Amino acid sequence: MLEKNLLLAEVTRSKYAEVRLISDASELQTRDAALFITKGVALLRDHSVFDTTIHSTQSFSAGDSIYLAATLSKRPLDRNYTIHEPLEVVSVDGSVLRKAVMGASFLVNEIIRNSVTRIYANKQRANPVFEDRFLLHYKDLFKKSSVRKDQPIFLVGEPPKGLYFIAKGSVFLTTEDHAKFAELYETDFFGEGSIITSTNRSKNVYAMEDCSLLLLEKQLVLDEIRSEIPLVKLVLSHIFNLLELMNQLRFSHLEGVPPEDDDETQQPP
Repeated sequence: MLEKNLLLAEVTRSKYAEVRLISDASELQTRDAALFITKGVALLRDHSVFDTTIHSTQSFSAGDSIYLAATLSKRPLDRNYTIHEPLEVVSVDGSVLRKAVMGASFLVNEIIRNSVTRIYANKQRANPVFEDRFLLHYKDLFKKSSVRKDQPIFLVGEPPKGLYFIAKGSVFLTTEDHAKFAELYETDFFGEGSIITSTNRSKNVYAMEDCSLLLLEKQLVLDEIRSEIPLVKLVLSHIFNLLELMNQLRFSHLEGVPPEDDDETQQPP
């Protein structure tokens, strides 16, 4: 749905973007700006992000971004990147970026906010204002369902049906190998990533206890996104790629087993 190259081309032609040629990695940190790579490669050792015993080098090249999540959340630009050749980037000032996201629809704004939160920590922040607005705005549109404890809500490989809001209860997420890596609770939402990236589900989600869920169907989420300006769409497309990378770095070494399933309860719509 979101074509990163086309969106970046539109943003590049706008008044708030600047094409820069960076020859030294220290230049990546000199401005409050997100950088979208068009040529060249930047390298990042994952031990500069996580204190783990498993280390590898991540390559960021054309189609990737640098310091997007940090710029959106006004965090320090303190990653230890290495570049061995000039890096061509499209630079967008942080104040412009944050203003654009704040001006997005409340659903898109909250999706981006939650994505940044998940990139830096694994727990979503409570947002009662979003809960109230979500329930009011979509009260005639979402579908209700109930899921019993340990029943799957969706599984790896399934096409996305929509975004799920937890009205009551809690859920847990696992990798394809059934390693548990996150828990979500009442007023949290999930399932938007596959819609935005136009991919099948990459995680399993199970009810941690009996749950009541509200499903906002895929087409409604897409309609919200399509109404946004190119810069906001570009942020969405990149933030989910970054979140997926961070999840891989955090959880690729985990192992697990699927939960026991003694019931024949039907999956939610």
